[in-house]
Amino acid sequence: MSISEQYDRTFKALASPIRRQVLDQLRDQPLTTGMLCALFPDLDRCTVMQHLKVLEEADLVIAVRK
Repeated sequence: MSISEQYDRTFKALASPIRRQVLDQLRDQPLTTGMLCALFPDLDRCTVMQHLKVLEEADLVIAVRK
């Protein structure tokens, strides 16, 4: 992947206020998807997962699946 493509993914991820809020929540400690869903009651689990996928593709979070 070129640096330009990486920048595009990063800026796309940061363009969403919800994703920036998710990053703020994850800054100090890891959280499960369920914990994130509880912090964002207006979003369903599927939407939270989609936001996490965009953040992961931009290398802004590391997902650990258990």
